[in-house]
Amino acid sequence: MRPFEIVLLVANLLALLSVLGPKRSNAVRLGLAGANVAALAVHGAVEGFRGQMTLSYAFVALFAIYAAASTKIRMPVNLFARIVKGAVVSLSFLCLAFTALFAHALPVFKLPAPTGDYDVGVRYAYLTDERRVEPFLKDASAKRQLAIKIYYPATRDADKPYAAYFHDSPGLVEAFAAGYRMPAFLFKQLPLVKTHSQEGVPVSDRQASYPVVLFSHGGGTTMEAHVAQCEDLASHGYIVVAVDHTYVASAAELQARVVTDRDATASFDEGDPLAAITQIMADDDSFVIGELAGMNAGKSGDLLAGKLNLQAIGVVGHSLGGAAAYNLAVSDPRIKAAVNLDGAVNIAPDASKRTAPLLMLANDEFHVQAIAAREPLMKKWADMPDDERQAVATAYGSQQAYEEIYERQRLAIAGLADTLKAAGNLYSIEGSAHMKMSDIGLYIGTGFRRFIGINGSTSSEQCLAIVRAATLTFLDQQLKHEPDASMESVLHRYPKLHREANL
Repeated sequence: MRPFEIVLLVANLLALLSVLGPKRSNAVRLGLAGANVAALAVHGAVEGFRGQMTLSYAFVALFAIYAAASTKIRMPVNLFARIVKGAVVSLSFLCLAFTALFAHALPVFKLPAPTGDYDVGVRYAYLTDERRVEPFLKDASAKRQLAIKIYYPATRDADKPYAAYFHDSPGLVEAFAAGYRMPAFLFKQLPLVKTHSQEGVPVSDRQASYPVVLFSHGGGTTMEAHVAQCEDLASHGYIVVAVDHTYVASAAELQARVVTDRDATASFDEGDPLAAITQIMADDDSFVIGELAGMNAGKSGDLLAGKLNLQAIGVVGHSLGGAAAYNLAVSDPRIKAAVNLDGAVNIAPDASKRTAPLLMLANDEFHVQAIAAREPLMKKWADMPDDERQAVATAYGSQQAYEEIYERQRLAIAGLADTLKAAGNLYSIEGSAHMKMSDIGLYIGTGFRRFIGINGSTSSEQCLAIVRAATLTFLDQQLKHEPDASMESVLHRYPKLHREANL
């Protein structure tokens, strides 16, 4: 909870306790009512109002009415009045306790501060790939459209506010919440989260140009859920281009409209749908690299003109975006480094071709074990009960189709394991969980995350800190060739990070 939310609830509690004690003077009641109104006003002005605190706000209004009325009206003192008073006070205690619990469970969290010495700028751009018809719409003629969010080392403008989380877009928040089948009001507080980026400020001139890192989100999330990591990389002298993969993101904001993954009409019935979607995401990233070349050349007077070092390009992805990063590492020679954050891969590398240096961070719930065993995150047909076999055969078309996909996935994870064994770059985070490698692990308060499947003994905050440190160090090694960038130092700083040698 935020500081003035706590102050407001304490003021509520003091006012409520005053009703229980000996009879108070009108001045005391009015003073407590005034203190509650003042606490409410300061909270709203400094921190912003949010739905999770509604019962507290209502209490302030009702207590002010009660305090004012008690100066004019003689309150009854009979048995019935005492019973009503006791019931109202008890209900008020319950409401305030629920408010505190609700506000903690759905916090206006603090994004971890960037650890580098650059200020961070951010800008949005909207791109159309004229060479590709939108693959997620059946019988479409429209071209593929993407939104990107560019974080960069900046010169801070003291007169500009920091950008709001989720682009301060209620429509984007509502669509994101709907993707998780959650009421929108549960995430209305997201735009109140403070970022460390300023929109549209000048690029820092401390370097002539900066290495470029593309960032791809996972399926059903959004580029807006990776602000902490993107800001951190930018603060260390990288230009980070986060891509919203339209129709893969739970919600993507294009110009004047929000598009969701529920709007997709293509079915991907033939073959492995995840493999097809991953390749579309990789194609998106390849297209964006081409567009960056135009920006760097000064197209449309872009503020990034001349600032992008396109000879030092890395790619980072989480979940399905991590699989897309791996696709690029094995197929696109422009990629000089890749980081896969817990993404199950879908293709096997070609041993005759170069694979870019790859870092893999896997959760220790199940993924690192699957990589070590060279077994895909799919059940073997032989291990399924009969009723499950029937359901799977229906979903995939036949037993043969399922087993063919299983075999491709087995070859893919075996190829990944071989690649990581050769480089020694498979790491796991003890007590981690899939969503703890993104900002989403911060959306729910401590003690409540397991109720939505975010498990593991290590906090979301520490998991994210480890992910940021490991990713930064690896990119510093591969893109900046910094001699002091050492994964050993990260292992020393974070004992819960483990290098997996048993491959």
